[in-house]
Amino acid sequence: MKKTKINIQNEETQQDAFIREVDEDLKNESMKKLWDKYGLFITICVVVALSLAVSYESIKAWYIKRAENWSDTYAVALNLQNQGKYDESLAALNVIIDGKFGAFADLAKMQQVNVLSDQGKEEEAIIALGTIANDKDFNKQLRDLAIIKLASHKLDTATSEEIKNILEPIASDNAWYGTAQEMLAIVAVRDGNIEEAKNIYQSLLDNTSVSDELKNRVRDILSVL
Repeated sequence: MKKTKINIQNEETQQDAFIREVDEDLKNESMKKLWDKYGLFITICVVVALSLAVSYESIKAWYIKRAENWSDTYAVALNLQNQGKYDESLAALNVIIDGKFGAFADLAKMQQVNVLSDQGKEEEAIIALGTIANDKDFNKQLRDLAIIKLASHKLDTATSEEIKNILEPIASDNAWYGTAQEMLAIVAVRDGNIEEAKNIYQSLLDNTSVSDELKNRVRDILSVL
């Protein structure tokens, strides 16, 4: 009886083993068919993915290294400017500009304006600022700053209409709105248009986005107008 039981168990074990073996063969056969059909495609995908990963890391490292080089060059240019070596400073900044490295190139152009101003070359500085102010592809934040600087350079000499045209891109809905409006008020006072100036100053006081510092300055000005 025991032998019969053992034999039945052995037969069941052998059957299970046979079924597992058949399953494995079927799986292997399925995998082989899949590989025969898609193996080349899978290999290409893996190779492409690895190549893209390597390329991305290489490009990233190149950009970081390049940015560090431009940063070092910019620091050298500032140091030369501080030493009064203006021509050498301008030449160093030109290296960055000629490299056309995005924001660094735009920053270098802005710094050239400062160097020209330090040299007393106001006309050249104004021309450079005008070029930047009219360049729609220039970094927006730096371009807005150039507009403010250009208007400030011309505040004593340009007509009110010219100042308005210069400040027009930032005269509303801009981080420089308060400064732009204050400049327009200064021009109005300069030209004797006191009521216009008062209206501009009052609009600044009514604007919730204007800083408290500017509002305090406006109140002081209004008290003497």
